[in-house]
Amino acid sequence: MKFFLIGFVVGLILIPLCGYIYFATGSAPVATAAPPMPFEGALANAALHARIAKEMPKTVPIPADESNLLGGANVYRENCAVCHGVAGGTPTAASRGMFPKPPKLLEGMA
Repeated sequence: MKFFLIGFVVGLILIPLCGYIYFATGSAPVATAAPPMPFEGALANAALHARIAKEMPKTVPIPADESNLLGGANVYRENCAVCHGVAGGTPTAASRGMFPKPPKLLEGMA
């Protein structure tokens, strides 16, 4: 039992210490072309979905009627389309120069 407790305590200290050394010495890949580290995608997705669930409104503040949908389309066209594009349109010079590339929000809707 004594050796188990010693191993448990050493494991609790050693594993985080090794992780810290791995990142502090610059061994972790940080290039944008580098593949994701193990569990990086899973942790990022879990955090994203948890935050979305936490922030999501519980009631619908704006009814989905024709005037509101047209208003939203106008806001998108004026403020968002320059980067994200319109359905069936060609990318603008601004969006071609962005890194990372902005997602095509209306792709497949033409």
